[in-house]
Amino acid sequence: MGGSRLFLCGQAISLLGDGLAVLAVPLLVLQLTGSPVLSALAAAPRVIGYLIGGLPAGPLVDRADPWRILLAADAVRMVVFLLLAAAVAVHGCPVAAILALACVAGVAGVFFETALAVAVRDLYAGPRLLRANGFLETSGQLSLVLGPAAVGVLVAAEGQEAALLTNAGTFAVSLITVWRTYRQLPNTEFTGTAETSDPKRPAALGAGVLGSVGSEFWTGLRYLVTSSVVAAITLLQAVTALGLGAETLIPFFARERLGASAVLVGLAVAGGGLGGALGALIAAAVGPRRSPILLCLTGMLLTAVGLALAGLAPGVLWLAVANALLAGASMVVVVVVRTLRQQVVPRELLGRVTSTARSLVLAAAAAGTLLTGLLTRLDGDDPRPVFLGAAVFVAVSTASVWVGVLGRTARRLDVFDRSNQCAPTSS
Repeated sequence: MGGSRLFLCGQAISLLGDGLAVLAVPLLVLQLTGSPVLSALAAAPRVIGYLIGGLPAGPLVDRADPWRILLAADAVRMVVFLLLAAAVAVHGCPVAAILALACVAGVAGVFFETALAVAVRDLYAGPRLLRANGFLETSGQLSLVLGPAAVGVLVAAEGQEAALLTNAGTFAVSLITVWRTYRQLPNTEFTGTAETSDPKRPAALGAGVLGSVGSEFWTGLRYLVTSSVVAAITLLQAVTALGLGAETLIPFFARERLGASAVLVGLAVAGGGLGGALGALIAAAVGPRRSPILLCLTGMLLTAVGLALAGLAPGVLWLAVANALLAGASMVVVVVVRTLRQQVVPRELLGRVTSTARSLVLAAAAAGTLLTGLLTRLDGDDPRPVFLGAAVFVAVSTASVWVGVLGRTARRLDVFDRSNQCAPTSS
């Protein structure tokens, strides 16, 4: 199997591990404490990870070898879940220690995601880059459906320990495939130091790097703000995340306003996961033949349509279809923006710009969730106006960004030109 294909397969399994962790850790905490508050806290390691590791991750990835960071992050996550499995086996492990381990895994995940953006750019070019990002996002969406389901089966059949060991195994597989891919890259030997003669091989992490993390973070932030295209696509993604805060109201809407059973509520929520996976596939298939800017804007407008349809839903099936549309359309935006960023941003700044942009988008998502919840409460617990308002917000914001920035650059920006499409890559 070619190195790049092996790498993608390993990442699909790693993403399944992320999906397993979504339910495995909260279930463990709930089993030990019975506390919904602590269980909810255990479900937020990614958010906590970005709060802790979002600032240093970008500069360190840019200055160190991103492939070694991938290896280290996988090793850390594998060890964390082995320790959690051991905690189940011996009983009596403090909940604080379990939450701390979950946060360590979350921080490692932030470093992994940041380094992955650089590694994928190193492996793929032209339409292959877009397809690789589409494959990764599809795998991530499917993992959110398959992962929790697999945890439920494993816990019921073999117990909590089996689910945690399986989670550790997924990161072990990712570790092996990253290592093998790394060894197959040209002009590289897996030795104690990075090959500085290869431009894809930054010098190994040194003591001076740690002292300059803050200044280098600001360098990346300045680039993000001053590059009109990068700032505009990041703003579009943040607007999407803010508007999609209304998506968190779908279970409440289905249950409390539409009177749906628990099974039908699950159907409405599952529509988002399936739609997101389909959207990532569509972006990978259609993206190389279309203008990335226009594709991104189309995804934004379809997201607004999905939000509006959700607000008008007379029943659960309609709501599930609307959720699939808005999740799929927003996933097109995610895939195209990620690829644009990898193509446009200089490689030496990509880690910083990636981690900063993701932190901003995550903050927008959290703000959207809080805001839509408050507005629904103020409107007598009726989420319909909130969905419709979010649709108008996304549509107006998209038009404003197009008129203000992207309309002037869409025709001359061609990151998927023929020369890039023909660039050699590893296989």
